[in-house]
Amino acid sequence: MSEPGLYNKYQIINRETGQELVGASFVLKPANDSAARAALMAYAEVTDNRQLAIEITAWVSSLPELMKCDWCDEPAAELSNPHMFDMAIGKRMCRHCWEHDREAYMGVYGEDIGQFKSIGGDNP
Repeated sequence: MSEPGLYNKYQIINRETGQELVGASFVLKPANDSAARAALMAYAEVTDNRQLAIEITAWVSSLPELMKCDWCDEPAAELSNPHMFDMAIGKRMCRHCWEHDREAYMGVYGEDIGQFKSIGGDNP
């Protein structure tokens, strides 16, 4: 299944006014997205707001290092040991791959591999 492209995924509310943001915007979640981290660092380099640049750089630098999933080879902030049907000793699985397997095993075998259990990193 392919990832969706650009679409209106989030409703953004101004905390000061309680009003919904009018106009186009783009939400980044750098905790588990290496592209978001790169975009934020690029923004910090070109913004005229020096304080904002310093704070973005400090924030991104403080995030835990992303690890790679052994199934999809994508970066992830949290990984799990393989589930009971995947005998892959020493391998680690991201939440996305876990949920994909969970759905597949339920549909094909009627077996639930259970909830994702992080072995490290931050939860998104």
